[in-house]
Amino acid sequence: MELAALCLDYGYKLAEHPSQLTRDQILFLMAALTLRVEQLTQARLAAQGITRIVITEEEEEE
Repeated sequence: MELAALCLDYGYKLAEHPSQLTRDQILFLMAALTLRVEQLTQARLAAQGITRIVITEEEEEE
């Protein structure tokens, strides 16, 4: 359900049937789902007055 909502939110019709999705499309949807879950978590914490600082390392370009 969540992946279908992401497709609608982003305006994508990736395939007629889930079995027709490519690996890249599936990875894109999973990354979008992960981002959405993280955003919801941050919003819930902020509503409780909790601020969380997230530090990430960027990969160096060669």
